[in-house]
Amino acid sequence: MKEDLQLLWRLQGVEMALEEAAEERRRYPDRRQALEKKIQEQEERLQRARREIEELERRRRQLELEVEENREKIKRSKVRLLEVKTNKEYEAVLHEIEWAEQANSQMEEEILGILEELDRRQEELASLKEEVEREKERLRGEMAELERKHEELKEQVLKWQREKEELAKEVSPDLLAMYVKLKEKRGVAIALVKDEACQGCYVHIPPQLYNEVLKNERIFTCPNCQRILFWRGEDEGREET
Repeated sequence: MKEDLQLLWRLQGVEMALEEAAEERRRYPDRRQALEKKIQEQEERLQRARREIEELERRRRQLELEVEENREKIKRSKVRLLEVKTNKEYEAVLHEIEWAEQANSQMEEEILGILEELDRRQEELASLKEEVEREKERLRGEMAELERKHEELKEQVLKWQREKEELAKEVSPDLLAMYVKLKEKRGVAIALVKDEACQGCYVHIPPQLYNEVLKNERIFTCPNCQRILFWRGEDEGREET
């Protein structure tokens, strides 16, 4: 019976490891997706910075085009000054020239501001590229580690599954059936005893029952939670259920 209890304890340990592994594997897609999202977010930081620079470049080109158009208008207006017949027409053309020159002055000032902003943004972009690449490299490292652990876990699960099958064959059928029923009901079927208490529900065990449990010669269950009680001897304090 002692051997059966030890086998049962090992079986429970393997099954608990498999349950934890299953939960870990369920979380894997979300963790991978989260890392992929972070990598994508880093790339989007660069794209946003580039779009802002492109927008400034478009604005600069637009202003330069408008300045050039105004210069052509000014040239034509100055030619017209020589052709007008009345003072009223002369004043109107002169006003057009002044307006165009004033508009050009404002746009040229804006162009200078944009050029300064572009210089600053280009420096920031270069720095951002380095920062983003470092962060992406770190995230890719995390991804590789996640993949490695996932593959290792898949291999370990196969080993645990084989071990579970082997242990289940070695445990007596009646005890195995009792174990399965308790597991379905309690989640954990076998509990350690320590300091005269069941480590499954932490309820005190009567001294006489406790002494019998220490022998591991028969199957005893906790009076409170009905779990199978098991004493690990010298290893009692190292692991609990």
